[in-house]
Amino acid sequence: MVSLGEVFDGVTVAALAGSRVYGRGLAYFDGGKVELAAVRDGRLQATVRGTMPYMVELWVGEGGPQWSCTCPAAEDGSFCKHAVAIALSLEAGNERTGSRSVEKEDRALSRGSSWGSTSAEDDDLAAFVEGLGSKRLAEIVLDQAASDWRLRELLLAEVQAARGAGPDTGVWRRRIDRAFAPGEYSRGGFITYYEAPGWAAGIDEVIDALDGLCDTGHHDAAARLAEHAHRCAEKAIEYVDDSDGWLTGFSERLSELHLRACEADPPDPAGLAARLVELELGSDLIGFDRCAATYREVLGAEGLAAFRVRLDSHRTQIDIDGDHGFGGDFKLQNALAGWALGTRDPDFLIEVYSLSRPHADDYLDIVDVLDRVGRVDEAMDWARRGLAEWGSRSYMAGGLRNFLAGRLRDRGEDGAAVELYWQAFASDPSVSAYSRLLLEDDQQDWLRRCGDHLRGALSSRQRVGDDRTSTPDAAFRWPGSPVPQTASALVSILLYEGMIDEAWQAANDYGAGSETWLTLARARERDHPLDAIAVYEQSALATVESKNAKLYQSAVDLAARIRRLADSAGEPGRFSSLLERLRAEHRPKRKLQALLDAQGW
Repeated sequence: MVSLGEVFDGVTVAALAGSRVYGRGLAYFDGGKVELAAVRDGRLQATVRGTMPYMVELWVGEGGPQWSCTCPAAEDGSFCKHAVAIALSLEAGNERTGSRSVEKEDRALSRGSSWGSTSAEDDDLAAFVEGLGSKRLAEIVLDQAASDWRLRELLLAEVQAARGAGPDTGVWRRRIDRAFAPGEYSRGGFITYYEAPGWAAGIDEVIDALDGLCDTGHHDAAARLAEHAHRCAEKAIEYVDDSDGWLTGFSERLSELHLRACEADPPDPAGLAARLVELELGSDLIGFDRCAATYREVLGAEGLAAFRVRLDSHRTQIDIDGDHGFGGDFKLQNALAGWALGTRDPDFLIEVYSLSRPHADDYLDIVDVLDRVGRVDEAMDWARRGLAEWGSRSYMAGGLRNFLAGRLRDRGEDGAAVELYWQAFASDPSVSAYSRLLLEDDQQDWLRRCGDHLRGALSSRQRVGDDRTSTPDAAFRWPGSPVPQTASALVSILLYEGMIDEAWQAANDYGAGSETWLTLARARERDHPLDAIAVYEQSALATVESKNAKLYQSAVDLAARIRRLADSAGEPGRFSSLLERLRAEHRPKRKLQALLDAQGW
């Protein structure tokens, strides 16, 4: 009998979910959001805590994977992030399998793998290839190489490596130049937003080939060609609509390849330092930012010293302004910070960052280097300074808070560590800040304490009649009034704890955003269908009022949901009234009327 682990293996789960949903599910699994996993009658049942607890089941049926989840995303049969998290928990408990990175799954999917492929098929293919005669295998490979330039170049690189010769870098440079040139993908020499994906696909192929060149042992050639490609990417800024960040992605891939090649075969340290300084200061792309820190081990003391000399030669050309950093030259300031991180010189790092207002990440850099060199008390002091400056923005100061809390716990000051997280919640309340409190101290009644704090803050707010956002119609009305962060946090925390009725009441008392109202409506459909209908009505009407014809289908889908709920509640008139409004008030919207006609309404 086929086991769940065999059916819901890593490749299958990634294929069912897609890379984006897989990544979100992986984050849920890594975040410990899977609870109460058990297998009963061949079905894996578990709870995943998202915006609210969702029940998930995985099982084998009809010869393949089957699943269900109570979340909205799975209503159409999609393999949601909650199902991914459960499948990963199954895999983690199976000693036969290991985890695979999202990046590897993405590459496997991009090469055409499907959830139907199996390891048995791979074994059969391997056995067949191994049994082929050398002549037939050579024919197959050479035939493919005739039309696949990447395979051809890989084979040539293997030949050259066997002979102790290097690849023809001139040929490679010309191929890189052709890939980056506007060519067939441009109109008048400029690559538009819609043309960019096709252009970018060719560059990705070239970078893949450079990876292969590095793998065959041509490390120096791969590194220098990566530098050439990076300069081409820099020039492309002038003629590409890079709204989707293609150039940033190329910069990061090329810098990763470059580092790998240099680590495999370290170049002359001083020469490498000169090349890195040029790559960092000469580009607006970020791949080689702070490269002295990234290449610390490769450069060594000699290379880092040469790197600093090169930076100082640039620094002397700039009039240093104590109020604005290095004359506005952010790249140079960043490079000097990278050198300080690479040499682990906290005093110079403080000097660099003090020339402008340090960001939360700058404080964290200082704290990390001070801690690494054993100056722990100073590191804690700088962490406190950073929290005083940025602590009200929890999403920025999380690293500082975690460091300081860890060091306080090391000294036995657990209460002070927990207080840091309470201060974070009080200044910037959210469900993530609440869940962190649960993690830090599971003995306190955080639900009561946080709830009392939020309700106290809300009761002190001055609310004026029609400006309230505590009804669904106000939440969906455009332009709506902003919902207090404290209200959003309170409702989200109650949902997180599975307290649906209390969350509904809090939303009615203090307000909630439109997405939260929809989440509440879905949670109350079974026991309070009329409450759900009240929310769906406002959402459907607001969608139609937006005058975006592409969204009319979602409004009709909501109307169908309302009809089902109204019938189950014994009040079919609720649907009839909505339909009359849609017909009468929006008669000129022909696409909407056609969609209603298609339903037979």
